[in-house]
Amino acid sequence: MDFQKTVFAMTPEQALEAERARLRAPSRADGAGTTATAPVVDPTSAMADAVQARDLPTIGHIGRYALKYRLGEGGLGTVYAAQDPLLSRLVAIKTVSLDLSPEARERFTAMFLNEARAAAGLNHPHIVTVFDAGTSPQGAYIAMELLKGKDLRQLLKEGWRPSPVEAALLVRRVADALAYAHAKGVVHRDIKPANIFMVGRTQPKVLDFGIARVASQQDDADDFAAGSPYYMAPEQVKQTQPVDRRCDVFSLGVVLYELLTGTRPFTGATLTEIATAVVSHTPPPAHEVNPAVPVALSLIAARAMEKDPDQRYRSARLLSRELRHWLDEQAEAAQQEEAEADARRSRRTRLMIGAGAAVVAVLAALGLHLAGTPAPAPTLAADAPAGPAAGTELPAEPLPPAAPLETADAPPPPAPVEGTGEASAPVVAATPPAATAPRPTRAADTARERRARERDAARTAAASPAPAAAATGVVQLAVSPWGHIEVNGSPAGTVPPLSTLTLPEGRHTITLRNDAFPPHQVTVHVTPGQPVTIRHKFGS
Repeated sequence: MDFQKTVFAMTPEQALEAERARLRAPSRADGAGTTATAPVVDPTSAMADAVQARDLPTIGHIGRYALKYRLGEGGLGTVYAAQDPLLSRLVAIKTVSLDLSPEARERFTAMFLNEARAAAGLNHPHIVTVFDAGTSPQGAYIAMELLKGKDLRQLLKEGWRPSPVEAALLVRRVADALAYAHAKGVVHRDIKPANIFMVGRTQPKVLDFGIARVASQQDDADDFAAGSPYYMAPEQVKQTQPVDRRCDVFSLGVVLYELLTGTRPFTGATLTEIATAVVSHTPPPAHEVNPAVPVALSLIAARAMEKDPDQRYRSARLLSRELRHWLDEQAEAAQQEEAEADARRSRRTRLMIGAGAAVVAVLAALGLHLAGTPAPAPTLAADAPAGPAAGTELPAEPLPPAAPLETADAPPPPAPVEGTGEASAPVVAATPPAATAPRPTRAADTARERRARERDAARTAAASPAPAAAATGVVQLAVSPWGHIEVNGSPAGTVPPLSTLTLPEGRHTITLRNDAFPPHQVTVHVTPGQPVTIRHKFGS
C-alpha cells in the first residue's frame, strides 16, 4: 500500500462518512439475541464537538500517534489531527517530507530534532506549544497542540479585513512572540500569514519555529524551500549575507502591509519576478494604497520593510514597542475626543437651562406688568346723578336718601295732622350733591387682592432658582486594547471610543469585557468634582 497516497488521502468529511458507515453496521449479537448499534453521528455538526477523536477511524500511524484526519498541507509537509494514546488527548502532527538522499536524510533528521528541541523550549502565549518530535518510516514529525480556528491566510482569502487598530494589535503580538524566540536564540525565517494561526480575532499563534531553518540548510533544497517568496527578506533571496532576526522583522512588516492594504507589496508571475520585486521594488506607502490607514502606522510598516537590514527596526522588540506606542496614542486620542464630546454636550445642556430660565423670567415680568395695570374708572353720564353704578353691591353703611326734587305739578304740602299740634316740615327743593368718587366696593377689593396674590406668586417664581440636578461624578476609562463596558450589569458602551462615564453619586460596579480575555471588574465610589480613573490592559 502506498502510505502517502492511500492512507493519508482521507479528508475529515471522508473520515466522518466512514465512521457513519461503521456505526450503522450491526455489531455482534449479545447474549439475549438482540443486536446493539452505536448512535449515528450528525455529519453537519462540528467534528471536534460531535465526535470524540477516539471514535473516528484511524487512517494511519506516525510514531505512537493514531492519525484521524488531515488538517492541511504545505510546502514542507502535511498536518494531521491525531490521538495520543499515552496521554489520551488530540494533537496536531506535522510531517516534514523532503526528497533527500539517505546520507542527507540522516543529517536532516539530526538537525530537525535539534531544532524541534529548541522550539519545544519556547513557552509563550502567542507561540504554538510543541509536545513531542521524532522520526518514523514516513519521515520526521512534530507533535504540537491542536488549535481551533483558522490561519491568517485563510481569513484573508475569505475576505476578512481588519481595522488599522486590529492589524496593529495582531502584528504587535506576533512581534512579541518573535522577540521572545529571538531572545532564546531561535529565528523563525518563514513568517507569513499561513504560519500565523488565529484562535481569536486578535489572538495569534505562531507556527513552525525551526522548520524553515532546517530546510534552508539542505544542499538539495530549492532556494525558496525555506520560506514563501512573497514574504522573504532581500538577504534571504540573495543568499549573500547571514540571515538574522531582522529577516523576521521584514517578513512581519510585509504581513502588516498586507493587512492594512489588502494587497501584497511584492508580486510577480514567476518566482524570479517575485524575487526581483523583493530585492529592487519599493512598494507605495500603505496610506497611499488605502487612505483609511493612518500615516504613522504606514511609516512603521515601511521601515520594517527596508531593503537594507541596517535601516529596519533592529529587533522585533523595537517593532513591537513602536506599535504599542501607536496603539496607546490611538487610545488617548479616542479618550480625548470622547471628553471633548462630553464637554460639548455639557455646554449645550447649560445653554438650554439658561434659555429656559430666561423664558421663565420674561413670562414672570409679563405677569407683573399685567398685574400692575389699574382697572378703568366708571364713566358717569353728564345728566345722571352721582351714585353707585348699577348692579354694584351697596356698602354696609348706606348713604342718607336725597330729598325728592320739587316739580311744577308737585302736590301742595300736606296739611298738619289733626290732633297733633304739629305741622309737617316744609319741603325744600334739594340741590343735587356734588359728584364724588364712589367708595370701593367688596367686588373691587376682591379683584385687587387676587391681582396682588398673582403678583406675589410671579415674583416668587422669578426669584426661585431652577431645581438642582442630581449630583453626578465622572469615571475616566483607560482600557487597552478595547473593552465592552457594563455599569451595574447594564451595557454602557465600548472603549475606545468611549473614554468617560458620567454616573450618579455613590458606589457603582464597572465590568470590562474583551472576548479574548477574562472580564475585569472593579467597584468605584463616584463623588462630584473628584474624577475616578480606571486603567486596565487586557493580556498584561
